[in-house]
Amino acid sequence: MLTNNHKIVDYENQNNCVLLQMLSNLNTTTYKPNMKKTITTILLALVAMMSQAQTKVNIQGIAAADAKTIYFCNDIGMGKPIDSTTVNNGKWSYEAELPVGRSMLSIIADAKRIQSPQDLLNSMVAVMVDDTPTKVDLTTGTVKGSKASMAMNEAVRGLYTCMMKDSKEEAYKVMHKAVMENLDSKIPEHFVPMIADALSVGDLQKFFDAHPEYADDISMRQAKQRLNKLTGKSPRSIGKPYIDLTMNDTEGKAHKLSEYVGRGKYVLVDFWASWCGPCRAEMPNVTACYEKYHDKGLDIVAISFDNKKEAWLNAIKNMKMPWIHLSDLAGWKSIGSSIYEINSIPSNILFDGEGKVVDIDLRGEQLEAKLAEIFPE
Repeated sequence: MLTNNHKIVDYENQNNCVLLQMLSNLNTTTYKPNMKKTITTILLALVAMMSQAQTKVNIQGIAAADAKTIYFCNDIGMGKPIDSTTVNNGKWSYEAELPVGRSMLSIIADAKRIQSPQDLLNSMVAVMVDDTPTKVDLTTGTVKGSKASMAMNEAVRGLYTCMMKDSKEEAYKVMHKAVMENLDSKIPEHFVPMIADALSVGDLQKFFDAHPEYADDISMRQAKQRLNKLTGKSPRSIGKPYIDLTMNDTEGKAHKLSEYVGRGKYVLVDFWASWCGPCRAEMPNVTACYEKYHDKGLDIVAISFDNKKEAWLNAIKNMKMPWIHLSDLAGWKSIGSSIYEINSIPSNILFDGEGKVVDIDLRGEQLEAKLAEIFPE
């Protein structure tokens, strides 16, 4: 039941989907043809998620002095509002018993005036639906309330800022942090579907251990399928021994993967391509890890999905990648793709000294953290 001046509004003709449009373009991974899924589809699935009980919320807020209406949306994409309230002299309040299916609210001031991403950032916050009294300042984008609400606001605004800068790698980091630091809340349900293909098996296991109720949730299907794949019969499943393959090095000489893997050292087999933007963005991190841990027992074998030798060689030279490089120059038809079921890049497999899979798809801070665990100071 609504307890103050609310009204459902319809602003389908207004520019109310700025963030949704930006999220639709969010890709921190390059996908094999026909494997790409849109973020829009995932967000629509999120809207359908159900929670367990109604929650009474109490939000007191501040807005610009000339603001007239505050709108409430129940998804990160800020689509069509589900409710609204009026502003009086820069102040507003929202007290409502929200129905099942609501776990977060995006709050926007005067949607009519939003014509650009910066306009929206200047007029929005995000909170979790809980019974903690919450204070919102839409003039500064700040939230004071439960730990989850403040974390959600930080994550959504951080994500939005990254997208304005077209920084996809930073956007991934924001979402990954929001998930892993808030496993005791419902925050992960909003981000896991968007980054499922990039999460490590360890991260996925922690999420489903913390939230077993999502095991059969339609919005988590992709994440669950990935976890099952990585812990089952896939050649990339944890504990699986490496599968040998043969490719040429940069000078055209054939080499077997077994020349490097399973010989006592940890080996990161890194799948990439010179034409892959996210791969190139990740390479400085890979280089830093190589420089830090190579002398301690880490080797890297880079398997490229390039099909043009000159582009491959130039990328190696320009990005100063001092490790082993192999390629059959077959693009997505590379034997590396088929043998190891690689459908998106960047991707990697970390093998231990015996040649068994330790973890996969470690990127950014994940890679550094895993190597620090293996090679302690």
